[in-house]
This record gives sequence, structure tokens and C-alpha cells, in this order.
Amino acid sequence: MKKVTLNGSFPMIRAAVMGPVVRALDQSGADCDALLEAFGMSRRLLSNPYEILPLTRYVAAFERAAEVLGEASLGLRLGSELQLTELGPAGLVFLSSPTLNAAMRKFTLALASWQNTTSCEVLRDDEWPIWTYQIASPQIWPRRQDAEYSLSTMCNMIRLVRGAAWNPVEVHFEHAAPADLKPYARIFRVPVRFQQPFNGVILRPQDLDASLKSADTQMARMMERHATDLIANDAMPHSIVEQVRDLITRRLAHEKLIVADIAKDLGLSHRSLQRHLAQEGTSVRQILREERQRSVAGLLERDGLTNAAIARAVGYADATVLWRATRSWKK
Repeated sequence: MKKVTLNGSFPMIRAAVMGPVVRALDQSGADCDALLEAFGMSRRLLSNPYEILPLTRYVAAFERAAEVLGEASLGLRLGSELQLTELGPAGLVFLSSPTLNAAMRKFTLALASWQNTTSCEVLRDDEWPIWTYQIASPQIWPRRQDAEYSLSTMCNMIRLVRGAAWNPVEVHFEHAAPADLKPYARIFRVPVRFQQPFNGVILRPQDLDASLKSADTQMARMMERHATDLIANDAMPHSIVEQVRDLITRRLAHEKLIVADIAKDLGLSHRSLQRHLAQEGTSVRQILREERQRSVAGLLERDGLTNAAIARAVGYADATVLWRATRSWKK
């Protein structure tokens, strides 16, 4: 089986991040197992917090959970309740660092052991420092729940080490403002701006220099080493079929799908990829057909989409090609 690591370019995240979402679904009495199955996950898979999941599935499952629960601000709430241990070494590095500046900087570095293809950093170019967070892949959208969860989590972590009375200066989100702004006022207690270039928590300069009572030099070193080891050495088994499926899904409407290019992204030769898939009883062509069928079924449920638009969305030249393909699927 092909091994995939978090330090590659394919968007991945550790299974531990699904913990708060699963708990919220279970506590509400919702059918958590059905939701997990819809996104190719299961409790058994998530029982290993170090298991690697496609980032696309995590983000989409989070969005669906908010819909199922009827709680638009689910990410905000879960971030405010999070236990630092659920962030793996990144959370413990934050807790044990000597200053908030060091905590945020080391947290950002260690976070790469928990999820990749994410841009987050502390910017100090202007008068007000800002911690930014953004999934680097624009194809992963919508992603409101993940963004709000991440910024709520950061404010929660800072309050754990600075005191519950601490507040940021402002909070920024890349998505549009929702109808109900009360949850933002309750969680952040400061102005919140939407449709910004990136998600961010704005701080005061003196915040970063403050000493943390939770500082533990030995613990910080251990967790930094653990994060480094995970990034450099930890390879988790992940189905080659699922890797191909996710690559196809991401590229379906944006570029011509070439087997050799998919193989290259997975670190395999064209022949090796074909052999691996044949052993699993499938092929790139079959997976592509399945994903097109799935995408077309979903797009047909949307109002206002023409057949031409649906055809383009799944990589077909025009509506006629789509019509021919759908006829062949029924045979």
C-alpha cells in the first residue's frame, strides 16, 4: 500500500480533529454514523487520533454537521470548548511556551504535524500583530466552520494562558457575514469583520510579550521534537484508491485529467499506479466515471444550473457529451 505523509502537497489532516464534531453529533442524538459514512469515515477509523484523513472530507463533514444540527455557529462553539490535548503536540507546545509570542509561533510550526496545506502565521508588520489562518487550497469551499473553529480555538487557547478576561482587538473572516451575529459577540467580545483577505485574530503588541504562567521548557522541547518527528517520519497507510478519488474530485472541473499526472502527484510511475489500482479491482477510468456520476447527481439537485454548466463542472466539453455519458452510465 502506498504511504502518504502530512508533509506532502495533498491536503491532509489528523483524525483527532473530528473528535469535537463527533461529540456534538452524539450529544444531540443525531445519526453520527450515517454522516461519517457519507464522507468515507467511521468511528473505527477515527479511533486512532493519528490516522490521516483528506482535508476536503473533514471540512465538508464539518459543514454538513452544522446543517444536521441546525447550528450555524457550530465551529465557534466547539472552538471555545476545545481541550488543548486534542490539537496534539501543537496544543501542548502552545501551553508550555514562555511567552504568547513564542506560543503562537511554535504552535504554528507544530500545527504542520496535524494538518498540511494550511497557511498560518503571526504578522507584525503593522502596529497591531495578527495571527492569520487560511486553508491554502481555494477549491476547498465552503469552509466557514473550519475557519470559525480555528479562530475560536486560538482565542480559547490564549484565554487559557492569559486569563478568561482577555480579548483580541478584532477578528477577521474571509467568508460573508451570516444573518445572526450574536454568537460572534458572545465568543469574541470584540468587533468582527467579514469578507476579509484572510481569517485572523488581531492582538495588542503587549499581548505577545506577556509571560505565561503555564510555561514548561522541558515539555515544550518534548512536544516540538514530537511534532518534528511526526512531520519528518510518520507515514500513515492510506488507500491508493481513495487518494486517486480525492485527486480526481479536486481537479474534475479545473484541468484535463491525465493518468501520468495523477501518478506523479502520488509519487508513482504510470505503470505502478495502474498495477496498484488493478489489485484493488478498479482503474483511473472507473474512478473518474464514478466521481463524475456522483458530481452530476449532486449538481442536478441545484436550482438554476444548465446542462452546459453541469457538463463543464465535471470536465465535459458540452451538454451533448454529458448526455452521451449519462446514457452510457445507465447501460
